[in-house]
Amino acid sequence: MNQALERHQVEQRVDHRSFARQGKEQEPTRHMGVSAMALERQAARKVPDREPVTDLGKQNAEIRERNRVLDAARKAVEAAQELFSGLEKRARLAVGLARKIGQRMEREREAKRQRQELARQAEIRHQEDIRAAEEARKAAEVERKKQLATEIERPTSRRGLSRGRGRDQGPGMG
Repeated sequence: MNQALERHQVEQRVDHRSFARQGKEQEPTRHMGVSAMALERQAARKVPDREPVTDLGKQNAEIRERNRVLDAARKAVEAAQELFSGLEKRARLAVGLARKIGQRMEREREAKRQRQELARQAEIRHQEDIRAAEEARKAAEVERKKQLATEIERPTSRRGLSRGRGRDQGPGMG
């Protein structure tokens, strides 16, 4: 049978195994005998797209409808799973991106903090340099005053010595 289907390029195949053994989640229809099948075909020739006329035909129509509903539900679940999988991947990417952004922001905050600390330290050094310069200026001023005071005292004592020599040397020499 499968060879004949293949020769006629029909993709469907016949499998003797049950749907359960084939791994299909489908309810099997019930076998219709020759007479029931003949009644269904005769009714279909008279009125196309009509409801089944035999009890087995009606049961099989209900089974086929349940199978269509199950197949539609299965496809909807698969589509939802694919959508969820895609959303999950996007969420993981978004979380990874958020982490990278957070890490970058943290590095920028740390760099800013370090720049502020360096500026603060530079300001402290600048203030210390100003204080040291002021203290050096004051010390130089004190030293200059001492030297000035020393210089003021020296010429006075030299003048006194020069005059004293002149007097010691006598009246005509000086």
